[in-house]
Amino acid sequence: MWTPSPWISPVTVASVNNGHISQAYSIQGVRRLVSLLTAAWLVAPGLAHPASARASAAAADGVVLTEITPESPDPRAPITISGVVSGTPQAAVFVRIRYGSGTPLRSRADMDAHATGQADFTNSYKTSIQGAVLDGTGKLPFTLDLAPGQLRLTQPGVYALTIEVAHGLNEPPVAAVRTFLTYIPAGTQLSKTRVAVALPLIGRQHQADDGVFMDEDLLGDGRLANVLKLAETVDSNVTWFVDPALLDDAQRLSQAHKDRDRANRTADPNTGTWLNGVRTALADNPVIATPYGDPDVAALVHNGLDNATGQAVAQGSAVASQLLKRQIPATTVWPAGGLIDRDGLDELAVNGTRSVLLTGSALPPVNPLDAATAVPAAALDTVKGQVTAQLADPVLGQLLSTDTKAPGAALAARQRFLAETAMLSLSAPTNRVASVIVAPTARMWNPDPAFVADLLKPLPWTRPITLDSVKPGRTPRGDLVYPPQARQAELSKAYMTTVRKLAKKVETATKVPTSGARIFETAVLRLASASWRGQRGEKDAAAFITKVEQAVDARIALVSVARPDDPRSIAGENGRIPVTVTNGMREDVKIAIRVKSAQPALLAVERPGGVYETEAVTIPQGKTQSFDVPVTVRGDGGQATLNVQLLTPDDRVYGKAAKLTVSATGYGGIALVIVGAAVAIMLAAVVMRILRRRSKKRPLLPTPVREHSEPQEA
Repeated sequence: MWTPSPWISPVTVASVNNGHISQAYSIQGVRRLVSLLTAAWLVAPGLAHPASARASAAAADGVVLTEITPESPDPRAPITISGVVSGTPQAAVFVRIRYGSGTPLRSRADMDAHATGQADFTNSYKTSIQGAVLDGTGKLPFTLDLAPGQLRLTQPGVYALTIEVAHGLNEPPVAAVRTFLTYIPAGTQLSKTRVAVALPLIGRQHQADDGVFMDEDLLGDGRLANVLKLAETVDSNVTWFVDPALLDDAQRLSQAHKDRDRANRTADPNTGTWLNGVRTALADNPVIATPYGDPDVAALVHNGLDNATGQAVAQGSAVASQLLKRQIPATTVWPAGGLIDRDGLDELAVNGTRSVLLTGSALPPVNPLDAATAVPAAALDTVKGQVTAQLADPVLGQLLSTDTKAPGAALAARQRFLAETAMLSLSAPTNRVASVIVAPTARMWNPDPAFVADLLKPLPWTRPITLDSVKPGRTPRGDLVYPPQARQAELSKAYMTTVRKLAKKVETATKVPTSGARIFETAVLRLASASWRGQRGEKDAAAFITKVEQAVDARIALVSVARPDDPRSIAGENGRIPVTVTNGMREDVKIAIRVKSAQPALLAVERPGGVYETEAVTIPQGKTQSFDVPVTVRGDGGQATLNVQLLTPDDRVYGKAAKLTVSATGYGGIALVIVGAAVAIMLAAVVMRILRRRSKKRPLLPTPVREHSEPQEA
């Protein structure tokens, strides 16, 4: 029940009729009210309104509009405005309508000024609800039926409308909702604005190296299900930007895969169903593949990873075409934040990009007055010829990204969208049809499918077209705008340095297999995704980097130098040391070796500069290959180390150097003594043998002569 204010006579009555509350005041009550207001003005003119504002703030917290119909009023039909006032239970409130009597807004700039409260374009008002009391929950639903004539809608146009809540007839409002009435009565001659819509189907990264998932929660939050539901209902002219890495995730999860611990996981049928749904929903729509992983192109270029851009573009088209089962081009790029600088644009152009989708503020007209009527596309010169910059409308993009969970947000966005598109048609120059590009400001948005689908339906003053239908206009435009905030938003230099080092290691690993398979390339592209932007994102990405690097190191280690348990040995001044290389991969590899001595004073490699380097040779899968390294022992020899480095066919270092221990025995002075002693012993032996032989022979003596003796006497 309505309770009269203390300064109004008890004879005041309130009547309710069809949602309208009218009020009659006795003369005595009005006089008392005037005297009280006069006293307040005389005693404390500077405090009267602030005090009432503070009291009102405690009583009424806000007003939310829930309905404005019809969307485009007809002179013969009433306009229905419904809403809810909220505040302190039992508080009395007054609801006023402010409107521009017969004066439509002149431009989109005026619309923005009205929406933000920077200017007041309402020259008339009507207090439609007076002294109504909020219920026990602090709510007051209301419905107002007003004829277009009551709001002085006299000519086609967009009109400012404000709904205010106050606690007295002459008190300032404590809450207000600023919205618009679009008045385009039937029969109005109006050219239809061409509306091109671009929507993203982009997700965060889930895989580390291919088939190894750091998490498997692809569909958990419902966002991608909402995007699919929207894709199933929007017009076939809508152009979709699809990240092939997201489709790749869905495809791999729908099959047997591995988790972050490399344990085997069973297939997730839900992701396969979702992928099939995407394939069906987009069958009739224009689809453009983002570079694989939706990389931060600006960060790649600014941190020396230029080649990755071309790889991402080529991989994006190939993967999207394979998984969507139709040819998907990648000639249009939508850079992160809708911004790109000259270096990034040149890199994209070199890799086949023919158009870029940017935010409207990225390429403003030279003359600001041309902004309202300029075609949202322009030609830009690059090192590879001209590229078309297509410019999405920032205001309409924000409306498309509206969080409809907030009370009244959906209706407010809808009314603004109607008004903005109508103003484009109303402001179009004679004999020229206006065009506009609509794209959400948030790439990984979570749309309300019903709200967005309804928002994008053709209106009496709009006509849907495809994105590639928007061609460059003749309006002179300045250079690309890439503000400091955009540079700061890129993936950080420290993060990209880590990615660059890993990319070099990956590139080296791909040089050895004879198949030429670019293993881990997509893993690096995923690490460069714009979805990692921000400190929290980069921190989360660190675990992915570690996992990928471990996989790369394990892959490289499959081709290695065999290390014997015992040291190699060599005796003599010259010799050859066998070095064996093992191929543990499941494919042939082509590898070379480079050998140096760590102690050339003891053991030198017999090659110019002391370096032995082979030509690359092919080693079959699972086999070994031996190389004989020529060496020279110097001095008395000893234990020495040979450093063996594997090389790719293009002479890059492959893996870490292996160390082979060699036990070398030299000849030198000791060898001379040994040889000399041996010769002396040999000579002595010969002499002794000769003497021994001589001593064994009989001497040759002369034949003895007999002497005749005389006979002896008897």
